[in-house]
Amino acid sequence: MKSFKNFIKVCKTQNIRLVKKKLSIQTFSNVSIRIDRKYFTIKPSGVLPSKINERDCPIIRIIDGKKVKGKYNPSTDTPTHQILYKTFDHLKSISHTHSKYATAWAQTGKSIPIYGTTHADYWSGKVPVTGYLNKKQLNQYEKNTGYLIVELLKKLKVNTRNCPGVIVAGHGPFCWGNDYDSAVNYSEMLEFISEIAYYSEQIKVKSKLPAHISKKHFERKFGKNRYYGQR
Repeated sequence: MKSFKNFIKVCKTQNIRLVKKKLSIQTFSNVSIRIDRKYFTIKPSGVLPSKINERDCPIIRIIDGKKVKGKYNPSTDTPTHQILYKTFDHLKSISHTHSKYATAWAQTGKSIPIYGTTHADYWSGKVPVTGYLNKKQLNQYEKNTGYLIVELLKKLKVNTRNCPGVIVAGHGPFCWGNDYDSAVNYSEMLEFISEIAYYSEQIKVKSKLPAHISKKHFERKFGKNRYYGQR
């Protein structure tokens, strides 16, 4: 079996970034990193990121979610990550947090409307929220959470590029990206968007951002003729 050392080190670094960015407390939250088309690694369950022993980190097989290497038990959210990697083979990293404002929105069961261009710079539409699992789905709670996210994206006809994260009702946000830093970066941005959306509602926002402006802001960063940043 190939060496996974460098990927495990990246995974540990990304989990530490969550803490440094104040997106996680204690052992809440987790980041996973895709190794290749067959495997990913993820934060161990109940272990502080700074205390992770890289030699014992779990390696998970994407096709069936089975642990194939490592002494640690993987995060309890591992099946959710597995379903997302299995469905979207371009994803390189996934981040799940219980950050304050994004989780507050999750607990309301409400999606986050586009109130301004800060939001539109990263999400082409609202930050959507899933529904709740039913009692029968609880026997595979984490795996069905993954399917819940996939079904939401399909229902809304959005993809992981123009919607880099969603909120799971009553639970919290999941974000993802096409490189190893992206998931944590989007988690940070989602928390910021969640906070300013909350304050916008407190100040009594009068309307959502006009669609032609939100489209312009998203496309200048991610559209075919994007011109934001350096080439």
